[in-house]
Amino acid sequence: MIIFEQDSLGRSIVEIVFKNAGSIYAKPGVAYFLTHIFNTKGDADKHEKIYSLIEQDAIEFHASVNREFFTLSVKFLNSKSKKATDFIYTILTNPNLSQEAFEKSKKEISAKIKNKQNDHDYTASKNLFKSIFKNTPLEYPVMGEDIEKISLEDVRSFYTDLFKKEYVIINGGQKADVSKIISLFKPEKSDTLTFRAKPSEDVKELKNVEQSYIHFASPFDVDYKTELHLAKIATFILGAGGFGSRMMEEIRVKRGYAYSAYASNAFRKTYKLLSGYLQTKLENTEDAVNIVKEMISDFHANGITEEELAQAKQFLIGSEPLRNETLNQRLLRKFNEHYLSLPEGYYEKELELIKNATLDDVNSFIKSHPEIKDLTFSIVTKEDND
Repeated sequence: MIIFEQDSLGRSIVEIVFKNAGSIYAKPGVAYFLTHIFNTKGDADKHEKIYSLIEQDAIEFHASVNREFFTLSVKFLNSKSKKATDFIYTILTNPNLSQEAFEKSKKEISAKIKNKQNDHDYTASKNLFKSIFKNTPLEYPVMGEDIEKISLEDVRSFYTDLFKKEYVIINGGQKADVSKIISLFKPEKSDTLTFRAKPSEDVKELKNVEQSYIHFASPFDVDYKTELHLAKIATFILGAGGFGSRMMEEIRVKRGYAYSAYASNAFRKTYKLLSGYLQTKLENTEDAVNIVKEMISDFHANGITEEELAQAKQFLIGSEPLRNETLNQRLLRKFNEHYLSLPEGYYEKELELIKNATLDDVNSFIKSHPEIKDLTFSIVTKEDND
């Protein structure tokens, strides 16, 4: 599968997205470990020197991984197309998977994981996933938690398996010749893992913090083919719309509990969530949690107003050009259409669906999803706040 989008700005992008090759398809942390090798350790012959060579040609390379897929990306001037694609070919076929490179990466990743302990939003989010996706691969963060459990053989095995994965080539700007890269792959059919969040008891981690970090989520069993536009409208009004959203109005404007408070849709191939977060003073923690629960319960019971619907439509339709103006944005949309099995050109048609949605449509949709009330909270707070 090749996704192409023309652009006349003189720079191009080539990405290889390996499907079913994210962190949940390997031992925790292994997929991230391979991205670190690709990004920092170079190839087996020139090692790190290869990166300074491509920098001279203004070629940018990055390997990344999320829970679902593994991506190699290169950005370049159109005149450097061959050098850029040759670089991906080199990194893919001759990575520096030596013991020395492995040990260096191990130390560097260990330091990153340790530093993450001071990121309280990361901790709250990690604990939330560990709770609602307990005993599934989703309970582990993409970076992993225990680097000592990863061996060089684990990384080499995951690397070898990449060539058997189904893939999408994203080719943007000016068409680049990717035939040499494609020749490397012999994809095999594989099933996409899917999971449903299981609401659980709230999680609290006590740290020496000055405020509370609150993350929450509930299942959101939306039908992508018929309800995606309705979910976008509903969640925009609930908490994704910034100032004017119900969460900001109730938590910041009326009570001054937080500078910002958001709720958004996390719609993936592997899971579907309504999720959100806020930070608040230690003494307001319990009250803020209760407000979120009451707000979402009321949202489900009573829906939205005609005025809220009109404002949401005005913003979502009016801001559409801003979400589709860059090459990256257009390519991401095309990829999402493919990955989520949406009809081709769905996002253009979605504007018309939003425009034509009635108040009854949206409120019936909200009413049909009582699972959004099944909230789990993950809180990082101070011990004396009990």
